[in-house]
Amino acid sequence: MTEPLYPRLLRLQNVHPNAWQRALLGEGMAVVGVLLALADLASAWSIVVLPVAVALVVKAHDVVSGLLARPVAAPDSEKAPTP
Repeated sequence: MTEPLYPRLLRLQNVHPNAWQRALLGEGMAVVGVLLALADLASAWSIVVLPVAVALVVKAHDVVSGLLARPVAAPDSEKAPTP
């Protein structure tokens, strides 16, 4: 079974959104952008900018969670001296 399109496009390694989360993040933000543009609350660029901005935030979350999951190596000065 292949990985869904959203995680493949963003190359997510640590964050694994399920189906409804992928739909909300992808198509949901496009729909919100269309609604905002049709209501004259935002420009037509919001149709493109909202999904891209959400994708950037998801990718940043993936990178940060990957950095936090790594074990921290002890500095050399704290190692016990060898006789």
